[in-house]
Amino acid sequence: MKKKGLIIGGIVTIVLVILAVATLVVIKLMDVSTTYEENSDDSTFSTAFIRKSHANAKDKNYMISPYSVEIALSMLRDGTKGTTYDEINKVAPKRTIKTLKVKDKVNVANAIFIKEQYKKDVRKDYSNNLKENYNADFIYDEFKTPAAINKWADKETNGMIKNVLDDISSDFVLGLANAIAMEEEWQTPFECETTLKKEFTPINGKKYDVSMMRKSFDSNVSYYKDDEAEAVVMPYKYYNRKTGKEIETSDNGEQLEFIGILPNDINEYIGNLDLSKIEEIDKKKRTATEEELEIYVEMPKFEYSYNFLDFKKTLMDMGIKTVFSPTNADLSGMLDNHPDSYVDEAVHKSYVKVDESGTKAAAITFFGTKDNAAPPSGKEFINIVFDKPFIFIIKDTKTNEIAFFGVVYKPNKYEKTSCK
Repeated sequence: MKKKGLIIGGIVTIVLVILAVATLVVIKLMDVSTTYEENSDDSTFSTAFIRKSHANAKDKNYMISPYSVEIALSMLRDGTKGTTYDEINKVAPKRTIKTLKVKDKVNVANAIFIKEQYKKDVRKDYSNNLKENYNADFIYDEFKTPAAINKWADKETNGMIKNVLDDISSDFVLGLANAIAMEEEWQTPFECETTLKKEFTPINGKKYDVSMMRKSFDSNVSYYKDDEAEAVVMPYKYYNRKTGKEIETSDNGEQLEFIGILPNDINEYIGNLDLSKIEEIDKKKRTATEEELEIYVEMPKFEYSYNFLDFKKTLMDMGIKTVFSPTNADLSGMLDNHPDSYVDEAVHKSYVKVDESGTKAAAITFFGTKDNAAPPSGKEFINIVFDKPFIFIIKDTKTNEIAFFGVVYKPNKYEKTSCK
């Protein structure tokens, strides 16, 4: 019988305009070699997780952060051993997870929260792993309340994630967290004065009015089309990776991009999604040019929250099972003297807002563990109108890490607003 409880939380937040991703993981630690291995950087976890998680969306607005979940799993996996390790590593193989970071624009932070009385129980090799490979902050507290965790999350996510936990188990031992916060804007914003009321047709066919942003682009924005879908690629502002100053597009900069995809059949498209489809858009997209090509985009403003209720089931369906087993989980690599622990809770929540100036988004990934006891003339003109359910992806243009993946089945109803 396992007798103590413990929570692992991970927070990852990305913000564009204020794009924030937050992943909190609270777990009970496990046994594993701390040597940080590097497998292929071409991870297929992101698209595999997208396919599995979307199957439970049931045609409702949905968003997850594959980047957040993979970092949380990476920190969790590094404390596991045996079959528990093998299962996680098979689903999300150890690799170099590339950082989304721009000086003064993107903040990346990791932390380990340790209950004061268990300081000496934290394995040295695991502590060194977190320091060397995750640059983690070490935070000690009595943890009678989750205040220290929530305070850290609030600070590292620019206030996007203020409350990770409402309460905390008296048997809490250790928590892990990763946070990413970004403030960003479109490279070429929409003009708010041109946003108008227009019909949107959801899957049920019952049309309604939304606030449709619109703009003609003769630079920066790109377009792609194949037999399954058409897409628009819209970059966010470009910054020098060292100085953090805004610059023109160059090899010395850092940038995220927004990919809006309008499939012929959205559910079939996501069901067959893999990295090659996303890579194809970037490779074969056509960029607007002042002389030859103009791209007219209409896209609804949208804002919603998503609670991924089947997160734990999805991970189990993907093959991560033993870590959730009260009798078979091996979490012995993080702590000594706590052999009988397993992951009891798995939570993933997100928030997104897209408007004329840019994007604001956040995601939380939480693992809770416990012990077993308890157009001008002369140009080609392309028109893409997002007036039916569509996909959006936010990813790094250099590393191709997918920060967010979402599906807008039903944007917000039209609401008359004044422009600033």
